[in-house]
Amino acid sequence: METSKIDSQNRSVAARFKPSMVIWPILFGLMGVGYMLWREMGKDIPHEPIQLADNWWVFALLVVLFTFMKDCSGMYRTRVMSGAPLTFKQLFRIRMLYEFTSAVTPSAAGGSSLEVLFIHREGIRISRATSMTILALFLDEILMIVFFPLLLTMIPFQEMFSADGAFQYGYLWAFVIGYLMKFVWVTLLFIGIFRKPVVLARIIGFVFSFKFLRRYRYRALRTAVEVRQCAQEIRHESFGYWVRLIIATFGIWGFRFMIANMAIMIFNPLSGADNLMCFSRQYILGIVCMIAPTPGGSGFAEVMFDDFLAGYITQKMSTALITSIWRLFTYYYYLFAGVIILPQWLGKSSLFKKKRNESN
Repeated sequence: METSKIDSQNRSVAARFKPSMVIWPILFGLMGVGYMLWREMGKDIPHEPIQLADNWWVFALLVVLFTFMKDCSGMYRTRVMSGAPLTFKQLFRIRMLYEFTSAVTPSAAGGSSLEVLFIHREGIRISRATSMTILALFLDEILMIVFFPLLLTMIPFQEMFSADGAFQYGYLWAFVIGYLMKFVWVTLLFIGIFRKPVVLARIIGFVFSFKFLRRYRYRALRTAVEVRQCAQEIRHESFGYWVRLIIATFGIWGFRFMIANMAIMIFNPLSGADNLMCFSRQYILGIVCMIAPTPGGSGFAEVMFDDFLAGYITQKMSTALITSIWRLFTYYYYLFAGVIILPQWLGKSSLFKKKRNESN
C-alpha cells in the first residue's frame, strides 16, 4: 500500500515538471536583462569601461557566503521543525527542491504544495511533513508582514518608494495589493493554526462556494485540513522551538535581501544608509514579485531591479551585470540545482526502479 502511494506521488510530481518549466523562466530573465541593456544603450550618456571597486573580491565572497548562509538557515529551520535527525544531504535536497519548485511556478503559487512530498520521501511521516510546510509558509509570510513597519521606523515612506527622484506610484499600488494579500493569508493561517481551525474551514468553504471559485474548492478545503493538522502537531512545542524558527526565518530573508547589496558593492561602494535603502527596496521588490504572472517573477524582477536600485549603481553599464549576479545566486542557482537533483530524487522511487527492471 505504501509503495503504491509513493509511486502515485512520484507520477504526480514527474507529470508536473517539463523542460519548458525551466526554459521559460530563463528566457523571461534574459529578456528582462536584454531590455535593461537596450534602455541603457538608448540613453545619451557616456559609457565608460566597467571598473571593480577596491576590495571587490571581499564582496564577491560575501555574495557566495550569504547564499550559503541563506540556505543553511532554511535547512536549519527544516531540521528544527522535523524533530528528526536528518542528514546534511537530506536537508540540502529538501531545500533545493523546494526552491526549485518555487522558481518554476508563479510567485503567488510558490513551491509549498510539493514540499510535503519532498519531506515525506526523506522519512518524515506525512502529517509532520504537512505541518512543516504550513508552518514554514506561515513564518515566511508573517515575517514579510512585520518587515514593513520595522523598515518604516528607519526609512521615510516617501524615500522607500522613490527612484531617480520620482515617486513610483505603480510600484506602490502593486506593493499594496501584494501586502494586503499576504496580510489576509497570514490572518487566516493564524486563525487556523493557533485559534480555531474549524472557523478557517468554514471561512474557506463560504468563500469558495461562489461559482467562479468553485473549481478551487477542493484544493482550498484540503489546505484547511492541512492547517488543522499543523495545529495538532505543534501545539505542545516549547518556547525555544519558536525562538529557533524565528531566528532561522530572519536568516533566510535577511541574507537573501543582502545578496543584492553585496553584488552592487562589487562595483560601487555603498554607505550604511544606502545599504539600508537597498535592503528595503529588495523587500518591496519581493512583495511586488509575488503578484507577477511569470515563474519566480522572472523578467519582472530584472526590470524592477533596474527601476528601483539602478540609482545606487554609478557605473550604468554594470547594472545588467549586477542584476545577473543577483539573480544567479537567488534564482537560477536553484533552477540548475533542481534540474540535477529532481531526476535523482524521482529515480529512487519503486516506480522508476520497477520500470528499469522491466526494461532489463
